[in-house]
Amino acid sequence: MREIMIGLLSMISYNISAQSFMTQWISLPEVDSTSQVWFRQTIVDSQRPTLANIIITTTGQIELYVNGYNVSTDTRLPYRVYSDNDKPICMSFNVTRFLRPDSNTIAVWYSPTYPHIQPRQISLNYNGVMPDGEKFSYNADEEWLCRKANISLTADGEEEFFSPSNDAVWNSSEYEPACWIGAKLQNDDTTSSITDYASFYNSRRVTKIIRPECHKISRDSIEYRFNPAFQGYVRITLREAKKGEKLDIGGLKYTCNGDIDEQAYRKFTDKYCDYVIICGDRKFRKSQIQNVEGVEISTYFHSNWLY
Repeated sequence: MREIMIGLLSMISYNISAQSFMTQWISLPEVDSTSQVWFRQTIVDSQRPTLANIIITTTGQIELYVNGYNVSTDTRLPYRVYSDNDKPICMSFNVTRFLRPDSNTIAVWYSPTYPHIQPRQISLNYNGVMPDGEKFSYNADEEWLCRKANISLTADGEEEFFSPSNDAVWNSSEYEPACWIGAKLQNDDTTSSITDYASFYNSRRVTKIIRPECHKISRDSIEYRFNPAFQGYVRITLREAKKGEKLDIGGLKYTCNGDIDEQAYRKFTDKYCDYVIICGDRKFRKSQIQNVEGVEISTYFHSNWLY
C-alpha cells in the first residue's frame, strides 16, 4: 500500500513538473564525439523533503546518483534497442529514500550512445514536496558543474578507461572542485519526440557473474575462455600494476593508476563474450591479473513505482 501511495504521488508530481523542463538541455561546454561527462549539483535544504522525484531525459546513456548512491539497480540506462540511437528518452525516479535533511547532491554520469557530436546531453528536473506541503521544482541549468569523466568512448565504439586516483567521490559532497566548470545551457529549438519510460519499461541488469572455464598463456598475452558465452563485459582485478601501465582487455583500453588493487571494466558498452584476450605494454606482467569475471547483462521488463 505504501508503494502504491508513493507511486500515485510521484505520478501527480511528474505530471505537474514534466512540461517545465523537457526542452532545457545542458551539456559540456565543448561537446565532442566521444567524451563521457560527469554532471553534479548540490541543493541546500532546511529540512528533508517528504517526497522527491528526479525526471531525467537523455540522448545517451546515464547513471543517476543522489548523495553518492546509484538510484537504480539497473545498468546502461535507458534501454535502447539499437546502440546507434540517440532519440531522447525520459525516465522518472523516486529518490526520497536517498535524501538528507541539510543538503543533497545530484550527479549524473553521461555517455553518448555512439561516437558522434550531440549537444543535447541531459535534461533534468528535481521536484517534490517539503514537510509543510510546499512544492519545489529545480531544473538543471548553467549553474550545474560538469567535467569530462575518466572513461570515454573511442572512435570505433569501444571504451578507454583512465583509472582515477582521486575522483572516486565525484558524485558526493566530498568532491575535488578543481577541473569542474559550469555546464552549458543548450537553447534547443528543434522539435523531437521524447519517449517516456515512466515506471514500466524494458531495462537491463546484471544477472550472473561467470568464471572463465580455462585460460591460455602466450608470450605477450593471456586468453580466457567462457562457457557458456554471454552478453555483457569482462571485469578484471589487478594487483601491483604500475602507474601509467596500459592494457588492452578485449578492446577496452585501460591505463593503470598504480594502486595496490584496481579493477578494469566497461562502463556503458558491452559485447558478446566467449573469450577475452588481455595484453599490455612492456610494464605488463601476467602475475598482475588476480581475478577475471564475466558480467552477464540481460534485458527484462521493469515495473516499479519507486525507481
